[in-house]
Amino acid sequence: MKKQLLASALSLLVFFASCSKSENSDGGGDPVNPGSGVVEVTGDITSATTWSADKIYLLKGNVFVTNNVTLTIQPGTIIKGDKSTKGALIITRGAKIEAAGSVDKPIVFTSSIAAGARSAGDWGGLILLGKAKNNLGTSVPIEGISDATDKGKHGGTDDADNSGTLKYVRVEFAGIPLGPDNEINGITFGSVGSGTTVDYVQVYRSGDDAFEWFGGSVNAKHLIAVATWDDDFDTDNGYSGKIQFALAQRLASTADVSGSNGFESDNMGAGDNSSPQTSSVFSNVTIIGPVDKAGAGSINANYQHAAQIRRNSAISIMNSVFAGYTEGIFYDDTLPAGGTQNSSSNYLSGKSVFANNLILGSNGKGNQIKASNATTLALISPTLLSRNVFTPDAYAASVITDPYKYSADLVSSSSGKQGVPNFTVVAGSAAAAGADFSNAKLTDNFFEKVAYKGAFGTTDWTAGWASFNPQVLPYTTPGVVK
Repeated sequence: MKKQLLASALSLLVFFASCSKSENSDGGGDPVNPGSGVVEVTGDITSATTWSADKIYLLKGNVFVTNNVTLTIQPGTIIKGDKSTKGALIITRGAKIEAAGSVDKPIVFTSSIAAGARSAGDWGGLILLGKAKNNLGTSVPIEGISDATDKGKHGGTDDADNSGTLKYVRVEFAGIPLGPDNEINGITFGSVGSGTTVDYVQVYRSGDDAFEWFGGSVNAKHLIAVATWDDDFDTDNGYSGKIQFALAQRLASTADVSGSNGFESDNMGAGDNSSPQTSSVFSNVTIIGPVDKAGAGSINANYQHAAQIRRNSAISIMNSVFAGYTEGIFYDDTLPAGGTQNSSSNYLSGKSVFANNLILGSNGKGNQIKASNATTLALISPTLLSRNVFTPDAYAASVITDPYKYSADLVSSSSGKQGVPNFTVVAGSAAAAGADFSNAKLTDNFFEKVAYKGAFGTTDWTAGWASFNPQVLPYTTPGVVK
C-alpha cells in the first residue's frame, strides 16, 4: 500500500490516460478471433460466458465482467494479458468468476510475450471486486483502475458475498506499479466476501504485490508467491479473512524501491480507528527471504522486514516460519499527520497476535524485533521473545528440505541454485512439530489442526499444478499448461 513511483511508471500513466472509452468497450465483450486458436477479448463481458481449454484467450486493455453475470473458465485454459495494452481482468461487484482448475489441468493467466522474454509487469493482473465491508465506504475505487463508472469500485455490507471460485490457478508475470498507492497486483481482492472460494493459487513474478486485500472477508488456503517485486501478502482497509498454508519465496536481487516485505499490513493510510479494523488471521505461513546463510553476499538494499504491521492494523500471524530477512517483526507506530492509532497497542492488548512462530536469520541489522522507539520496543519485546523462537544464526534450510532452488529465469547456473525447490519440512526440525491452535482466533473449523509450523508438512501440495519455471513454457497450444 506504500508504493513509490518506478522509473517505468510515467509511460504507463500516459498510456492509461490516453485510452479511449471506445477502445475499452469495443466489441461489448464479444471476442474477435484472429485465428490460430487465439481469441481476443476486449471491453465488457455482459452475459454468461464460458472460456474453454481448446482456445487461448488474449485480454486487451481492461476487461470487465459486469451485469451480475458469471465468467466460467474450464480447467486447463490459458489466458494471456496483452503487454502493449496492459490487459487486465476485473470481476465487478455482483459478477462472478468460476475458475476451478485441477491438479492436472490448472488454469493459467500469463504474459502474451514469448517464452524466454517474459518479465514481471508484462500485463495488469486479476482483480476481484465484491460487496463485503471495508473501512473506506460502500463504493470505493480500487487501486490501479481508472473508470468513471461503478465498474472499478468495491464495497458494501454483505460479508458473505460470493465473487466465485479461484482454484488451481496460476497468475504469472502480472502486476503494474502505476504510482504511490496506485497499482495492479498479481491478484487484488477489493471487499471480496467469505462466500468466495480461493484455494491453490500461485502468483509468479508479480511486478508489485503478489496478493493484496483491500477490506473484505474472503478466506484462502494454499497460496504461493514467487519472486515478487514488492510485498508478498498485503492486507489493508479492514480485511478480516482467514488464511492457512501460504508460501513466499523471494529472490535476493529483486525488491521494490518502496521497500519489500513478506507481510505488510495497515488498517488504513490515515492510521486512525476506522472500522472494520484490519484483523485478518494467518496460520502456517512460510516466508523465505533473500538471505540464505550468514555472509551470503549482497541482497537488494530495498528489502525490509519479514513482517511490517502498522497504521492500527490488528493482523494476527501464528504457527509460521520467517527466514532470511535482515529485519524480523516490525510493529511500526509511525503515523501520518493526524494519525492517532498505533499497532503496538493492538499487540499489547491481544487484538493482534504474533505467536508460536519461528524467525530465522533475521538479525542482519540487529533488529529481530523492531519498533518505532525504544519505549515501545521495551514494551513488546518480552512477550514477542517468550511466545516465538528467534534464531539469528539459522536459515530456511535448517527446517525446509530444499528452499533455495530457482529456475534459470531467476538465477544463473554459476550460482549453484538452479533447480526445483522442495518446501516440505525437515524431519525432526523445529518446524516439524509444535503448532498450537488453542488461541481463540484459530479454533474454528476453517483451520486444519496440523502438527507442523509453516506451510508444509511432509506432503508437497504444490506438486502437479504449480510451476516454478513458467518462463520456458510456450503456451502456444490450447490446453497445454505444463
